[in-house]
Amino acid sequence: MSRVRAQTSPRFLLFAMLVLFTCESHAHLLNMTELHLDASDPRQARLHVKIDLGQSVMQPEIYWRAVSADAAGQAQLIAPAVAQLARSIVISVDGELVKANLQSWQLEAVSLDAIINPITPQMAELVFALGASFSPEDEVLEVRIDDDFEVPWPALLRVDYAGAPLPVSRLLTASERSSRPISLNGNSAASDSATLAGLALAFQSWAPGLSWLVIGFQHIIPRGLDHIVFVLGLFFLSTRLSTLLYQVSCFTVAHSLSLGLATLGFVAVPASAVEPLIAASIIFIAVDNLHSELLARWRLAVVTLFGLLHGLGFAAVLSELILPAENFYSALLFFNLGVEAGQLTVLLLAFAAVGWLRNWTQYTNRVARPATVTIAGVGAYWLVKRVAFI
Repeated sequence: MSRVRAQTSPRFLLFAMLVLFTCESHAHLLNMTELHLDASDPRQARLHVKIDLGQSVMQPEIYWRAVSADAAGQAQLIAPAVAQLARSIVISVDGELVKANLQSWQLEAVSLDAIINPITPQMAELVFALGASFSPEDEVLEVRIDDDFEVPWPALLRVDYAGAPLPVSRLLTASERSSRPISLNGNSAASDSATLAGLALAFQSWAPGLSWLVIGFQHIIPRGLDHIVFVLGLFFLSTRLSTLLYQVSCFTVAHSLSLGLATLGFVAVPASAVEPLIAASIIFIAVDNLHSELLARWRLAVVTLFGLLHGLGFAAVLSELILPAENFYSALLFFNLGVEAGQLTVLLLAFAAVGWLRNWTQYTNRVARPATVTIAGVGAYWLVKRVAFI
């Protein structure tokens, strides 16, 4: 038995390290800064900056106040950040500095929690008018971010110029803050930075979906404790893998269905009714585990019913967010996939923790039953708490 445990632990640690590394890498790309220098009309050149202000030059609380304020209030609150951006993003044409003045802005955020979380970027868009006209005689452009100024890295730079047949892209990083000279006569040579910028653009097309995938995952781990406990209740019914697969399949199909219907507005149930019922579902599953060893057909029907209930709980979370109108269905799909990934992770962690004991003759009495009693107690606590606060 100890030999099996020794084999399982390194695999689990490796899996956990890979998950953490992947999430950290995606977090940096999801809120990367975008700089778009548009000189397609040389007389009205502009710099478009898309940046996660709440994760960089503004405190999250101040940015949230700015989002909630009127235009005059926003201008006052973002003024220090705008001044810092104008100073620190240095643009030069043929060696001469180009001044940038704020022309317009758009601030977006769904909640203060979303601003604080780097995995759910709340991007602001600022448009600066450049104080110089570009001319056909201009030869070299360079964009640089000051060494003492930090933005959510990497920063993707795109330059559109009337004299260039195609846009030029560069990827700026904390160690490579300059675009290096960019030829404005259409003869700009390819560079490693341009290749990296192309890869960043390819990832960027997936970023909105990945953002909603992460939000869905986070609703299970670490925020969905009631859903985690319910899934563990399914896990501890039997040592048979087929029993778990049947239950999880019914639960998944059901909550995906109710999540979609509720989000689309076909079903509406108040959270004050859903949350106590979710707690009651946890108690029911745990009590049934104590009196059953085999999977009955009626239990699958009950799990399906509870899946519909939990889907309404997921929908309540989405109702507090703003699904983008331009990719509403893909955002909903990725959120649901994130929920599924969270549930799968819970089951994998459960298998890593006690799965190697499932063939032990004392598994039911020493592991499954104590865990099930604990699950029932937690569900009862949540039920009392949620009913008391209706």
